[in-house]
Amino acid sequence: MINRKFNFLFIIYPIVFFVVRTVFSIMKNSAGESVYETLAILAMYYFAVSVFYSIDLYMQKKNS
Repeated sequence: MINRKFNFLFIIYPIVFFVVRTVFSIMKNSAGESVYETLAILAMYYFAVSVFYSIDLYMQKKNS
């Protein structure tokens, strides 16, 4: 199920999120802190999506 959304979840969404958060933080003059926060959020996001992706693959193999 998640295979069709792979490019969106792992590539497009994180890039858009990073650019939007970084641009808004630069506009508010707090770029240094916000970039680290954004990278931490993205790291947790990648971890969570990887876990859900692994569970999805496991369930597909189990049901096959």
